[in-house]
Amino acid sequence: MSINHGVEVHLQFRTDAEGGRTQPVSLIAGKYRPHLQVQGGQYLGVAFIDGPTESVLPGGEANATAAFVYEPNVNYDALVEGASFEVMEGAKVVATGHVLRRT
Repeated sequence: MSINHGVEVHLQFRTDAEGGRTQPVSLIAGKYRPHLQVQGGQYLGVAFIDGPTESVLPGGEANATAAFVYEPNVNYDALVEGASFEVMEGAKVVATGHVLRRT
């Protein structure tokens, strides 16, 4: 599958005590596939394809690139430059972030 569109984002992961992740997460190679949700809207499936080479610890922050995995069947228009979002793993908010730019 060819993935052509996505976003560069800044992420702030929650700690386990804040209800976030308990384990570090790798933001490269498309292995991490959460959903992004802008202001309580639709869950937008993404795959993180580029970011720091080291895994990000709970409570850490990072810049990363996410590809849109369900385009054209899902409308990703809510992810505009400057938009804030939550990173969802199921119903659990594990991080917050904002869009730096569309790619």
